[in-house]
Amino acid sequence: MAAVGTARAVARRVEIVEGRWLLIAGTGLGAELVLSRDGAESVRVELCRAAERPDELEAELALADLAAAGAGMWETGIEAPPRFDAVAIVVGPDGPLRARPIRAAGGRLAVALEPPAPHAEARRVRVEDGALLVEGEVEGRADADAVEAPAHARLVARRRRDGAEVAVPADLRNGRFGARLELVRLASEGVWDMWLGERRIGAHLDGLPGKKNVVVLPSHRAGGLELQPYYTVEDNLSIRVAGAGGRPPAAATVPGAESRRRRLLGRVAVAVHRAALALAAALPAPRAVPAPEPGKVRILLLHAYGLGGTIRIGFDLAAGLAGSHEVELISLIRRRRAPFFPFPEGVAVSVVDDQRARTGLLDRLPSVLIHPDDYAYPAASLRTDIALLRRLRALRGGALITTRPAFNLLAARLAGPGVATIGQEYMHFHSHRPRLAQDIGRSYGRLDALTSLTAADERDYERALPGLRVQRMPNAVPRLGGEIAGLDAKVVVAAGRLETQKGFDLLIAAWERVAASHPDWQLRIYGSGPRRDELRTMIVERGLYDRVLLMGRTRHMGEAMAAASLFVLSSRFEGFGMVIVEAMSKGLPVVSFDCPRGPGEILRHRVDGILVPDGDVEALADGILELIDDEPRRRRYGVAAAENARSYAVGPVAERWEELLRELAKS
Repeated sequence: MAAVGTARAVARRVEIVEGRWLLIAGTGLGAELVLSRDGAESVRVELCRAAERPDELEAELALADLAAAGAGMWETGIEAPPRFDAVAIVVGPDGPLRARPIRAAGGRLAVALEPPAPHAEARRVRVEDGALLVEGEVEGRADADAVEAPAHARLVARRRRDGAEVAVPADLRNGRFGARLELVRLASEGVWDMWLGERRIGAHLDGLPGKKNVVVLPSHRAGGLELQPYYTVEDNLSIRVAGAGGRPPAAATVPGAESRRRRLLGRVAVAVHRAALALAAALPAPRAVPAPEPGKVRILLLHAYGLGGTIRIGFDLAAGLAGSHEVELISLIRRRRAPFFPFPEGVAVSVVDDQRARTGLLDRLPSVLIHPDDYAYPAASLRTDIALLRRLRALRGGALITTRPAFNLLAARLAGPGVATIGQEYMHFHSHRPRLAQDIGRSYGRLDALTSLTAADERDYERALPGLRVQRMPNAVPRLGGEIAGLDAKVVVAAGRLETQKGFDLLIAAWERVAASHPDWQLRIYGSGPRRDELRTMIVERGLYDRVLLMGRTRHMGEAMAAASLFVLSSRFEGFGMVIVEAMSKGLPVVSFDCPRGPGEILRHRVDGILVPDGDVEALADGILELIDDEPRRRRYGVAAAENARSYAVGPVAERWEELLRELAKS
């Protein structure tokens, strides 16, 4: 049964995330969710408050924890939602299991795990010269002789709607198979499922569930049709045949290129911003303001409900300070129903501009208070400005920590009396656009303190802003899920927003050499962003689609890193490189560009990783290949990396913040 409170326990939402985790969100739930099987076994999962409704909680359960007990039915004891449709294949001790949330007796939510139909395991799938090539093995060898009978030695494409078949011979020996299907033979529209005889072809045993949104196989066009091989939600192989859409390819982006609109309007927009900020600073203080809050710490984020390194760092800082301060996270905007990361316990959260229903004229007018050369500018509007101005002018006492240049400028000019203003710089000194850098030089001196992530930036800001207190304050590494990496998986990971700065195009280019030498190794890139389509196109065009995977966003970065043997950072520049420390905390050695700034201060070259010249793609490939080829060295570096990461723990970093706050309170 589920542990429930006094209210009726109801599941409002049931999903399977990334093919690995069962997400259950609902109301009336207690502190933990309990799933039981036959009254003898149970799995307990803590719930967290992650949705907008104060009475709604959610739990995320690893399906592998249920599959470890084999096939069976797990009951929750809570009421199932009226509609849900989720299924995944997970691996139990005796092979694959089909995991499916269901409505059990009495309308209660349960999870059924049952063996799927016999399948043939695809080990490699390629699309070459208009043909689908499939190689693999028969799952389970007990009936291998029966499978190798002539009737089963064929690759079959079977159309779902009417059972029509197209079959070709398969080479089937000693439990392994290989076959080639000319895609042009599937000349009519529909979804064609792939079979080896009467066994469904899927990929369930490679440790990569949830392929539908990760693996992108090349399409083929013939006779006005587009034939797209893909993996289903159950990780089975199918081909969709439909009329060719004719979508144009994504336009290439030149790193550092400036849009025409910004070139034409940038000067005017900055001039308007400067005038508006001066006017706002000259306005009289509001008549009615809250009482002073001398011990309160407020942290201003762009979007506390979103995904990003700044958000995670802000949450970690809030959690670290919450033991001795009243802490509030202020989110400038809100565009999601529920936060991507759970809010820290004991920390208040407020929103300046809820943009989920933007209908008024003020929503369509651009911001004049957010600096136009800050990357937060497109997210704000005139309505955002008005709400933020009221909020900042009403502050009294305590501290305000701001997390990007545009916010630092506003805090310096608009924060209420008695508020200690602390600006944070997450990007390096030389990365700001010229007009933004000018305004930083003019206004940052009004802050009470500025924190930088690296010693080099600390020196640069001290020289540029004499008289301002500048203090190096490294980010704390959060405690990630998952075990320490075993370093025996043939997997390399990278992570970050899919944008030009992170240099994933350079990493993909370097991986061509790695794939040529080690085709059994795989690169997994975690993150989302505006360059996803361009990177996908690059991967497919270079024939790396089964060797480089864009994994999307994940809440379980620790588990993803623990399943790898190496981490790579390919950024063109960094403010610090927090993801390097996170990878090291899982015992991963790192190969990184020596880009400005951060990696060179974190990574100890040839102690816990390898630093290569900034932007040198060949050297990046060399570094990756060196640690793939030399397992003993890889393991030595991994041990040293875990040791290095301990110096970035939350406790010591939070204490440095406490000291800074105490000193500012005295001044």
